[in-house]
Amino acid sequence: MAFQKRILETYAKQNGFTNLRWYTDDGFSGANFDRPGFNRLVQDATDHKINLVLTKDLSRLGRDYIEAGKYTDFIFPSLGCRFIALNDGVDTIRKNNEMLVILKNVMNDLYARDTSNKIKAVKLSTFKAGKYVGCYAPLGYRKSAADKHILEIDPVTAPVVRHIFDLRLQGNGFRKIALILNAEKVPAPRTFYYMAEGRENHRAETPFWNDVTVKTILRNEVYLGHMVQNKTGTVSYKNHKQVSKPESEWIRVENTHEPLISQEVWDAVQRMDNHPARGRSGKSSTVSLFGGLLRCMDCGSSMRYMRDYRKKMSDKEPEYKAYVCNRYASGGKNACSSHYINQKVLTQIVLTDIRCKAMWAQNSREKLREKILAQKESAGREKLRTLQAELSAIDRRLPELDRLVQSAYEDKVLGKIPENLCVQLLNGYEAERKAKQERRRELTELLAANRENEHSVDAWLDMVQDYYDLQELDRPTLMRLIQKIEISEKYTVDDHEERDIHIYYNFVGYIEV
Repeated sequence: MAFQKRILETYAKQNGFTNLRWYTDDGFSGANFDRPGFNRLVQDATDHKINLVLTKDLSRLGRDYIEAGKYTDFIFPSLGCRFIALNDGVDTIRKNNEMLVILKNVMNDLYARDTSNKIKAVKLSTFKAGKYVGCYAPLGYRKSAADKHILEIDPVTAPVVRHIFDLRLQGNGFRKIALILNAEKVPAPRTFYYMAEGRENHRAETPFWNDVTVKTILRNEVYLGHMVQNKTGTVSYKNHKQVSKPESEWIRVENTHEPLISQEVWDAVQRMDNHPARGRSGKSSTVSLFGGLLRCMDCGSSMRYMRDYRKKMSDKEPEYKAYVCNRYASGGKNACSSHYINQKVLTQIVLTDIRCKAMWAQNSREKLREKILAQKESAGREKLRTLQAELSAIDRRLPELDRLVQSAYEDKVLGKIPENLCVQLLNGYEAERKAKQERRRELTELLAANRENEHSVDAWLDMVQDYYDLQELDRPTLMRLIQKIEISEKYTVDDHEERDIHIYYNFVGYIEV
């Protein structure tokens, strides 16, 4: 920059140009004309404070040939402002160099395009290598001192992330979690960054948590130890507005750094988005123990949490907690029956079932494993056959389409069919081929997921066996272990009432004893 200034000052003095002003835009791309120094220059020219713009070459004005040409050919001349690009020999008072200006502007634009493509290629290569690219490390991590592209756990902020996942497991919504963090006076993520840097935040950003920040953290796979990047990009090398990219363009690399949370916690938290907790208690909005987990076995509706203060169980527990079918509660006995069940009774049933499954997993792991796999195979055998048959049909059809395309070309060359019919046939074959290939990809993923059964069962056995001595049932444990619980209505067997309760565990579903 200093060298450029000396060249321009020398030229200005030699040609009698006085009262010099400098307009610079360090750190801004020349492909962008919305630059503070450039905007100030245009404003001063409009106010007739300057009558000459002098640059080292045309690229210093800008690298967009359309915008640069607009200023050199129209705006500056209309303002009575002369423009000189020293090294390119461009001077707007001369009328014999218009073609030179156009060619130079086009070359500068092509240079900007080429530079942008090279930068993108380097970034994509970095993404694919699983290296982190970003100004700030995600909350809970810090950039390694040895390599800024590697993340390592930050002992200061990691507990905050784990706390957020725990709060979500307890059934709290995104906004409620933000309120809890603010009440606990936990600094916001950007505040942590400035604290680590030892400087103040002068960007006037809010120091408080909000639901969007919480949701972003809970859905970021970086906390599983995976790197998912290339989620956003610019519109073009001329327009730097950030836009979201389709998921198909995301670049995902697994196991790039140490995870902050376990896979089971992640899965439990993501499942909560599919069945958000219901049954909040009073003004405190506390989530009920089984909120969002219970289903009516007969109508499929969720079960509504209810309390009855009239039935005082004890001084320690002054309210009577229970659940009823939501459709019955809303529409009466014509909609469904009550399916009423006491929370204390249900808690004991679920607690006993978890302990039994845990003891079974510890003492007869292989037997339980075989039983679960047999159940899953029986339930999915017909579906598996259907998927495999469809995949085989597609695999037979794709080569046929290739032969039909070749045949259409040959018939057109030999004059057997007109060109317009050939084009029509080719378009139809291509559309079918793309549809078949997309469906083949979906079927392959479905079949691969089906083959993951054994891995899922092993993961569940590893998890559940640790709960053989579970003494008290809490919400995080329920969310970690259970997908849903179906409650039937009571029925009479040999003069006494019975009911069915089906507990569906995460990874394996309902285990029929």
